[in-house]
Amino acid sequence: MSVKLKQFATKLKFLWASAVDLLFDFVLGTIWFTIFITLLTTGLPMIFVLGIGVLIVFLAVEMTRLSGYVERQRTAAVYEISISKPVRRVTKRTDGWKWFFQALIDTIDPVSWRIFLHHVLSMVLGSIMFGIWSGGVGLFLFVAHFAPGPWPWVVAIGGFVVLIAYIYAAGLLDRKVSPVLLGPSAKSELRHKVESLADARQGAVDAASIERQRIERNLHDGVQPQLVSVALNLGMAKAKIDSDPQAAKALIEQAHSEAKASIADLRQLARGIHPSVLTDRGLDAALSAVASKCSVPTKVTVEINGRSSAEAEAVIYFAVAEALTNVTKHSAATACTVAVKQVGEGSKLCRLVARIEDNGIGGAKEEEGLGQSGLAGMSDRVRASGGTLQIESPVGGPTVVTVEVPCES
Repeated sequence: MSVKLKQFATKLKFLWASAVDLLFDFVLGTIWFTIFITLLTTGLPMIFVLGIGVLIVFLAVEMTRLSGYVERQRTAAVYEISISKPVRRVTKRTDGWKWFFQALIDTIDPVSWRIFLHHVLSMVLGSIMFGIWSGGVGLFLFVAHFAPGPWPWVVAIGGFVVLIAYIYAAGLLDRKVSPVLLGPSAKSELRHKVESLADARQGAVDAASIERQRIERNLHDGVQPQLVSVALNLGMAKAKIDSDPQAAKALIEQAHSEAKASIADLRQLARGIHPSVLTDRGLDAALSAVASKCSVPTKVTVEINGRSSAEAEAVIYFAVAEALTNVTKHSAATACTVAVKQVGEGSKLCRLVARIEDNGIGGAKEEEGLGQSGLAGMSDRVRASGGTLQIESPVGGPTVVTVEVPCES
């Protein structure tokens, strides 16, 4: 196929996609516009009537999340353009008025009104196409009735040319405008990136602080007393080596045992920083080793392609280890599953997702758990890596912990 023929085929495909899209613009655009205008014109005059109007306006704004999702999927299907989901600004309120302030933020957020503007534009573009088509048909019938001969065909050809030209131009406009109105703005993306980096930085600081406290506690409570005991036994053995060689020998043997125990504890402490099995053999072997030490029967499934960054693997490893520790201590479960998989392709889209589920009593709450060093460390480590942590634990179970981190650090 020649280059010109390929270009013609591409334009013909685009023209057909534009025509289909404009048809949906007329139908869906009219539906969305009618719904939102009805809600807004009903809600605004009733704002001061027991707050009913406020709720109606909030409903109209919240519906833009649904309509925006539908329009992004339609744009992707018709024009093969992937539009990112706009970043939603989230309220920091956690009390019973959280829904109200979240709806208020959504109402004043330009994202909601840009989506509404897209619906208006879609309705206008679709209506113009329908008007050109119906007007052309009407004009053709009028000319055919009052001016027979070649004139009806002149009108038909002219109308067809106008319709094709409009479809092509409107398709180009819709293709350019849709990502701007339906996707995130450059300012919001930058703000979200700054907030994410700030949160990750704070998570790294918190994780480092908790890790330092853990090491200090383990050294203070474990290795330090053992080494003090070693020194005392060696001192007593030195004092008795001439007067009571047998007692000195016993003290030296005790000191030797305590020294070996201290070395073992130091090795365990070092593994807590970064286990060697994870470095040498990867996540599958490392998680299997952790699961084998869990008192609750645990099934591990790892589906990943090759190795990810050391940080990503470490975050998943420690999150699973902490989750299984909580399963052992608090869940009263009889079975547990750990599933790790890789989703997305490419360094920017690839993510490791770990799902830990047990059939225990549930009732765990992330807000309460964050006060404990274990869950706090898990949350901070995940945040520091740019990932997310979700805990679902209704009373009666099951408890599901989901950790998602980027494959590349």
